[in-house]
Amino acid sequence: MTFSTNEALVADDVTRYYFDYVRLGSASPLATSNGRSEIEAFAKVFTNQINAFYPKKPLQSAGTYTRSGITCTAFTFGDGKVDWSGSEELAGRLDHLLRVNRGQSLAMSRVARIYDGEFIFLLKPDRLRYWLSSTALRDADEVLNDLRAQGF
Repeated sequence: MTFSTNEALVADDVTRYYFDYVRLGSASPLATSNGRSEIEAFAKVFTNQINAFYPKKPLQSAGTYTRSGITCTAFTFGDGKVDWSGSEELAGRLDHLLRVNRGQSLAMSRVARIYDGEFIFLLKPDRLRYWLSSTALRDADEVLNDLRAQGF
């Protein structure tokens, strides 16, 4: 059986991570490990997917900022640079925005996408499951849908 590149990415993530996730749940590496080691691969898959539709001014990774369990990965169409100064002041507000506790037994983590001119910022918890290559495929689909809706 021959898999496409995207199918192979999904199959790899399933075999490497999801079997343990199903078996161990919140104790699995997918839920307990941070995703820093996977961000570069995530960014490559994400940009490749977007650039298949926007090749004239390709999307590029523009850096990552991590603080208090929240990771913000920036992307830019073209050669833009992100000024991360003042990021520390936003850390508490971002934490409050992305994490919501609903009683003692329910906690929710949110994901945010911010579009600012030529920039796209993905804000997510730093857990590994948010930064897998297969997740980059889903995120790229959602961003492409957003860009189309905005007329970009």
